[in-house]
Amino acid sequence: MAQQIQDLVASIRKDGVEAAEKQASQIIADAKAQAKELVSKAQKEAARLIEDAQKEIDTRDQSARSSLQQASRDVQLSLKKQISEVLQQLLVEKVEKTYTSKEFSALIISVVNALGDSEQKEIQLSEKDFKALATSLKSELSDKIKKGLEIKAVSSVSTGFRVSEKDGSAFYDFSAEETANLLKPFLSPAIAEIVFSEAK
Repeated sequence: MAQQIQDLVASIRKDGVEAAEKQASQIIADAKAQAKELVSKAQKEAARLIEDAQKEIDTRDQSARSSLQQASRDVQLSLKKQISEVLQQLLVEKVEKTYTSKEFSALIISVVNALGDSEQKEIQLSEKDFKALATSLKSELSDKIKKGLEIKAVSSVSTGFRVSEKDGSAFYDFSAEETANLLKPFLSPAIAEIVFSEAK
């Protein structure tokens, strides 16, 4: 009887150990599966975060490039405008100096002679130039004045001169500013293209 009890206890113990070992194996297997799943999820999440971070970096990089390109364009346009203004002012000053020289009277006479049909025209000068040149111009152009050419001072002319139709229908502007504008293309084709062309 004692032997039977021992055998029964041994059998129970064996079954319990086997069951415990089996349960422990299952727990270990479940833990490994869960750990594997967690690692896989973590790897996917890390990959997603890296991808999102790379997209954000790419977006910021593109934005920075666009901003840099726009800033560069703005600087170029501003510089171009400033150069154009300086060159325009230099041209106007140079023409103004020429218009105060001895050749100014000769220029007016040449223009009047070249235009022809002076009977219906008038020479318009600034008050200052009229006072300085009226006598010599009237002397040089006396034949044309007899036929109707007029020489007068007008407030709308500050430098240079204009040759106008008496009825105001048309005029030729030889002001310093207008003459400078006419001279600009002849400075240099490269400068005319780079500096004086419109901004794109």
